[in-house]
Amino acid sequence: MSEKMKYFIVNNAYDFERGKYENMTVDGNRLRFASDRISGIGRFMTRVFDSGDRGTVWHRLLINTENCSADELRVTVYATDKKEFVYKGAQFTTDEVFGDTSINLDEMKEMLAVFEKKRVTGARDSLLHDVSGRYLWVYTEVFGISGSPAVIKDIRVYLPAESWIERLPQIYRKSDSETHFLERYLGIFQTLYQEIEDEIDTIADRFDPECAESGFLTWLAEWMDISDTSVWDEEKLRKLLMSALSLYRGRGTRESLSRAIELYTGEKPFIIENVMLREYAGTQEYEQSLLPMYGNDPYKIFVLVRSEVIKNNADIDILWRIAREMMPVTVDFELKVLEPYIFLGQYSYLGINSYLGKPGNAALDGRSRITFSVLGK
Repeated sequence: MSEKMKYFIVNNAYDFERGKYENMTVDGNRLRFASDRISGIGRFMTRVFDSGDRGTVWHRLLINTENCSADELRVTVYATDKKEFVYKGAQFTTDEVFGDTSINLDEMKEMLAVFEKKRVTGARDSLLHDVSGRYLWVYTEVFGISGSPAVIKDIRVYLPAESWIERLPQIYRKSDSETHFLERYLGIFQTLYQEIEDEIDTIADRFDPECAESGFLTWLAEWMDISDTSVWDEEKLRKLLMSALSLYRGRGTRESLSRAIELYTGEKPFIIENVMLREYAGTQEYEQSLLPMYGNDPYKIFVLVRSEVIKNNADIDILWRIAREMMPVTVDFELKVLEPYIFLGQYSYLGINSYLGKPGNAALDGRSRITFSVLGK
């Protein structure tokens, strides 16, 4: 295309909040139908987009939805060169209407009806070559079905208008001046071409774990030879992918094992190697406590995690698989969960999973305990 096309986009919580919506709720960076138990219509009016030029001919409107087919989508496009207008004999501006929180969407539609330029039903993608004006805004209705709430993921408006028919000889342009059939027909291929260009322009984002789409993360994980991606939630998987290079460079080392487990639990584990206990060999503590707990196998390590970071038995299995993937096959290990109790001769460490508190008065606050004492007869 001769010039890089510009666009306005609504795709985050701030953008949705700048518009007006009814029966909808902001869910992360999306706008979702307010209920997942009943069916109904959700409505959203975008903020006013300012092209900066009077008489701007707009190019294309693209609405990305989820759980909403094209047949369940209705769109109205408004445009104007002036913000001032008269309604029921009174003077208003579009800024006043959009800024007045007491005006609901039905009233807004009635007041702004004079600026209506185009209605679209049954299509998420439509050309706007018949819409002109410096200012443009979009009103959208989605039908939400119970159990599967409709979602508006983003709304994108392209400008200025550009048609491939302008590149054809004059004879073709002249013959299409009334019906515009050829222009609309070429618009199909122009849209496909533009989408391919956008894909190429943003291809680098797909390889960045911080901004890649969630569905693309699993594919990136396969490149990194990360198995069992289903056990990682999206946020943890992104962190794992960002750390994958350094983790695999140190694969088989204590540091990489510790880091991999920390990415999953959010807390560094305690790793005990037999070589760390050699300085205590021959002592009473070693013979009576350390040797029964950790043994003397030089090819075995112990990974200790606090019970607070373990939600269920599935987490223990997942941590076992993570540790197995990060360790040499010749090394054996055991995973121990540190319970918040003191047991002599067991895995109890002061300040880690066992604490010495100060005596205090008993209180019914859900935290205090009465010791085993005889109060009197």
